[in-house]
Amino acid sequence: MSPSKVVLVCLSLATLVAATAAAAARGPMEDGTLTVRDGRGQLTLKVRGSLIGRLNRGKITVSTSTGTTTAVVRGWESRNFSAQGTVYTGANIRFRVADDRRVTVKLNGKGLNFSAVGRGEAFIDGIGNPSAGIFFDGTYSLNGEAYKSLPDDRTRIELRAPSPPPPQAAPVRG
Repeated sequence: MSPSKVVLVCLSLATLVAATAAAAARGPMEDGTLTVRDGRGQLTLKVRGSLIGRLNRGKITVSTSTGTTTAVVRGWESRNFSAQGTVYTGANIRFRVADDRRVTVKLNGKGLNFSAVGRGEAFIDGIGNPSAGIFFDGTYSLNGEAYKSLPDDRTRIELRAPSPPPPQAAPVRG
């Protein structure tokens, strides 16, 4: 084998080893969690995973591009099928939605309590308005962090496991 081919093979192997090490250090993307308690507002989740909860009064829209979504919705007063998905409205709605592929769930109303596990993104918009006498619009927790008030403006959050803390440097002994 010529010296240039040996160098080329060594460079290729070094690149492969570096890419494998980087992927191993990053690890697979893990599921994150999102919990909402006594929410009042509009939330949109675009996730690969599952969602379970209840809605005191309002509507839930479940849209998917595949027929593999498991959607169990109970307590609805009306159900409509549209291009955006299936829309359930009413009071005391209980729901469970799961899919291994991306599913979009839109929730709009008050008395919203749910937990989601998966990967994707969520858009949260609480409807707190002190001038209208609405001081509390619910709380949310991302990945087990402390609960905080739903944002009053549409806010995007990423649903995934938190990044691991950086490794600690070994103490220097002298």
